Amino acid sequence: MATFEWPLDKLGIINSGLSQTGDNTVTAANDGSDEWNTASPAYERALAYMMESHGWYQATAVRTMTPSPTAPADTYFDTAFDLPDDLVHLIWVRVNDLPTVWGFLDNQLVVNAQGGPPPPVDPSTPAVVKIKGVFSTNGDPVYSTPTFVLALQAFVMSGIYRGLHEDVAQAERMWMAGKALLQDAMTRQDQQGPKRSMFNSRISASRRIRRPWPPVPSGWGGTGSPG
Repeated sequence: MATFEWPLDKLGIINSGLSQTGDNTVTAANDGSDEWNTASPAYERALAYMMESHGWYQATAVRTMTPSPTAPADTYFDTAFDLPDDLVHLIWVRVNDLPTVWGFLDNQLVVNAQGGPPPPVDPSTPAVVKIKGVFSTNGDPVYSTPTFVLALQAFVMSGIYRGLHEDVAQAERMWMAGKALLQDAMTRQDQQGPKRSMFNSRISASRRIRRPWPPVPSGWGGTGSPG
């Protein structure tokens, strides 16, 4: 029966790429070889690019934030939070487990957390602020899908062709192949998630339909018309 090596760590992915480009593989990380010194930075840059591209399951986490003692300069917000060093992409912010308005200022997250969402809490104590994001420390490809790893390997091979072979044309082809595989990996992950209901916007419907309103079922929105 056919078998395949899985999962692959950084060394495994780099060696897989080196073998495909006809180069010598490395026996250990940081061995000082030209192969490692070329492929390792390519791996790290590609992984960062891929982490920022999507809300990968293996890289997402929810964290509780600690408020900064200094209020933000923008008085529209009352509380600032230092962004985690390993945050790659912020997905949502919640105050007391409810959605909230938030923004960025001076490389900090700013929200209204002193009064909290209804019902109000003690204004002297900031509400609990949580974030969901993509974090680099959660992005170990060992926990990724085979398609994700194949895309990462293609990006590494692009770096190998550019750095070791000085073959810019082949490096560009491998980069484009990696982007195509990355899109496949995104699609496959999204297919696993729950289906999202389409939002029926009455404003959009109003712009599409010429007045007077055409007959519609009486139960739509309880009004009989999208307005």
